[in-house]
Amino acid sequence: MRKILISILLFSAIVLPLHAQTTQEKTKDALQGYMTRFPQSQLCDVYKFYFQDIMGIEHLLTDSMAAVRYIENEMTHADSADWQNPLFYYPTGVNGNYIRVDINYIRSGIIPMDVFVSAMLRSVRDKEESVGLQRSLRLEWQRTMNVLKTVEPQPLNWRADSLAIERLMESGGYAMRHSALFNKTYRQHYRIVRRDIFEQELLPFIMNVKAKQNK
Repeated sequence: MRKILISILLFSAIVLPLHAQTTQEKTKDALQGYMTRFPQSQLCDVYKFYFQDIMGIEHLLTDSMAAVRYIENEMTHADSADWQNPLFYYPTGVNGNYIRVDINYIRSGIIPMDVFVSAMLRSVRDKEESVGLQRSLRLEWQRTMNVLKTVEPQPLNWRADSLAIERLMESGGYAMRHSALFNKTYRQHYRIVRRDIFEQELLPFIMNVKAKQNK
């Protein structure tokens, strides 16, 4: 029995640090990839990228017509230069639970509005689940910030944004907007969709267009 217990302890001592290191490396890879792609991000932009992956959609829209009007209004009033960038979709955060999907796919006629909105609304987390996740978000974000300090380039406006994020969490909130610098630099208009729904229902429209272009 003593030998078995010693073996278990030795196994734990070897495996657990390896698992923690793997998690840290995964986090760093995700953050490094984000900062390489969006080097003009402020800390609040990295935080938004992070919390979207955990919390999902922060605006609990349940009315499909309201969601349609909201997207149509954004497409109508956005600067024309915003639509000159290549179409995009990419995963959020460390685990990629959600996908940021360019609403220009709707504007370009690639993804039908009703299909997009349906996918978005069904991506909203259950309220009780969100409350539970929010409790652990603060501790997880602190761990992530420690990893983020090893990434280059570093997010801008670190001190002010870290204080703002801390105050937000202390007040019981978690949602934060993109910085004005991010919006001005990257001109992105997107909604997030749960990864499995995106892959099953939206990605086929995108791949179909790509297939036709490659013929």
